[in-house]
Amino acid sequence: MKIPIVLCTVGNLVLMLSGILLVPLGVAFYYEDDAAMWAFVYTIIITGVLGGLSKIFFRKKESEISIREAVAIVTFSWIVCIFLGALPFWFSGVCTTYCDAVFETTSGFTTTGSSIFKDVEILPHSINFWRAFTAWLGGMGIIVIFVALLPAMGVSGYQLFSAEVSGPTADRLKPKIGETAKVLWIIYLVITASMILLLFCGGMPIFDTICHTFATVSTAGFSTKNMSVAHYNSLYIEIVVATFMFICGCNFSLYYMCFQKEFKKVLKNSELRFFASLVLMAIIFVALSLYFSRSESFNGGIKDYRYYNLGNSFRYAIFQVITASSTTGHVSADFDLWPNACRCLLVLLMFIGACAGSTGGAIKCVRILILLKTSVRELGRILRPRMVKHVKLNGESVSEEIITECSVFFVVYLGFFGVCSLALMALNTDVVTAFSAVATCMANCGPGLAKVGPMANFSDVTYAGKWILSFCMLLGRLEIYGLILLFLPITWKR
Repeated sequence: MKIPIVLCTVGNLVLMLSGILLVPLGVAFYYEDDAAMWAFVYTIIITGVLGGLSKIFFRKKESEISIREAVAIVTFSWIVCIFLGALPFWFSGVCTTYCDAVFETTSGFTTTGSSIFKDVEILPHSINFWRAFTAWLGGMGIIVIFVALLPAMGVSGYQLFSAEVSGPTADRLKPKIGETAKVLWIIYLVITASMILLLFCGGMPIFDTICHTFATVSTAGFSTKNMSVAHYNSLYIEIVVATFMFICGCNFSLYYMCFQKEFKKVLKNSELRFFASLVLMAIIFVALSLYFSRSESFNGGIKDYRYYNLGNSFRYAIFQVITASSTTGHVSADFDLWPNACRCLLVLLMFIGACAGSTGGAIKCVRILILLKTSVRELGRILRPRMVKHVKLNGESVSEEIITECSVFFVVYLGFFGVCSLALMALNTDVVTAFSAVATCMANCGPGLAKVGPMANFSDVTYAGKWILSFCMLLGRLEIYGLILLFLPITWKR
């Protein structure tokens, strides 16, 4: 491990963060949020000094970055950005403890959307903007920004890109990885601008429009309203938000293919078809469950007469299924009051997640699809031991190495889910709250069930529990390996 290269590169990212902080500072100045303004000023000074010192004392003498340095750079960059990004919440006084500030910032940068704020509507505009902005930056990835801005990194940039992008493999859209990062960011910016325009045309205030757009295209789910999207009670807004949640839950490389007019490739994409089919089947199941359960008491003995209409049942089912499957976390209804079958299905969708190469989290559809196809193949081998059959995606055979990686990832993911859930229950958290909180944090989804449900928050979780859940959010965002490899001796040995 070449420590100077790691520290120098992380220092460059910290300097970039100090420049990024000028944006929320401008928002604080515009809205005259004095306390928040000084909080951002202090944070900019601290990040600027730390980044400058790392540049002075740790000069990068070699341009080549191996996979070890790449893993360390990506992981440490996220950790450093989270701890420094938490300072505005702490300095401004909106978070009384640094633990709460770290939890909120981790939730933002990892695009989780879980919050400790009981009333987000009383927060200063600049703080609400910073919450949404951290999510927007984390959506495409801080490292992808860095690679896009520094194409001179050449081959070294691919290691960072591969360690950052979600999924079993990283799609190279251009010959140079810096150009690939730029293409992804152009697509991201076009989607962002389109959603801002559509929401603003729907009558949403411009500040709320920008914040909700940032939180949607990053699949984070932060809102400037306590009731999230349900606050507006607008079918138009729900349609726009649901559409963009689905768009950002798909692999961004597919949009580049559309630009190249390769529509047949897009339509034949195995993961996209699996994701769309899963969402469609879940919508039908949830909608019919809501409609036919309308005469029965929902959870807690509460009846919601909106579901007496089949159209309304589909309206709320569509939104909540897409928000769960894309791991966004926006809310149009209190799904914690829905029938148990619906609640269970939504949690399962959180586990599966969106497509690889999207801003969504969780296990990813491509891994689930590979595991399902592998299971079918192995069942066939029981009857025909000599059978040779390849697992195929998009008409091409999947290597055994990728199949093994998916299997290992699935086992490790479930293992950490179980351990973290037990740790949370050891802190006197009830079973439903503990399981759903860990599930939603590892999947970077946002709301869970029971005490961390869609109309509740994470403020009542103990400090130890918040650190555990912050770890879960970072674990899910870095897809486990990046964070765990730092604790293995082989990573640090020559």
